[in-house]
Amino acid sequence: MLEYLTRQALDGDYDFLFELKKAAEYDAVKAVFGWDENIQREIHADEWEEARPNIIEVDGNRVGSFLLLDKGDHFYFCRFFLMPKLQGKGLGSRVLNDCLRQADDERKPVRLCYLQGHHVGKLYHKFGFSRCSEDAQFVYMERT
Repeated sequence: MLEYLTRQALDGDYDFLFELKKAAEYDAVKAVFGWDENIQREIHADEWEEARPNIIEVDGNRVGSFLLLDKGDHFYFCRFFLMPKLQGKGLGSRVLNDCLRQADDERKPVRLCYLQGHHVGKLYHKFGFSRCSEDAQFVYMERT
């Protein structure tokens, strides 16, 4: 079982986080929107200004990210990316479970969305998320 640590993203993580998103989501983004490097960099900059995610580290190496935003009456789980070589090995399940434990301790639901056709939906279903709605680009889910 992979042991992991998390920490708040620092200025030096900015480029890593963009490359992480690209490695983890390039195919899904391309399928739904088409990958435009400039637009993706603008989105990345906007998200960075909104809130810095947590970095997931294994053996001192950055391997992923996530953000659990407290929205008052619920949490919003987003920017959940793992390097492709670590996907499907249980690390994502452990990270998600730890986030859900925090939400459960505070008795708050968790909301999220993911790109249509992305395999991460299976993980969210496994952890009790239900589909609330969807559009041509995204699936919206909640776990109460």
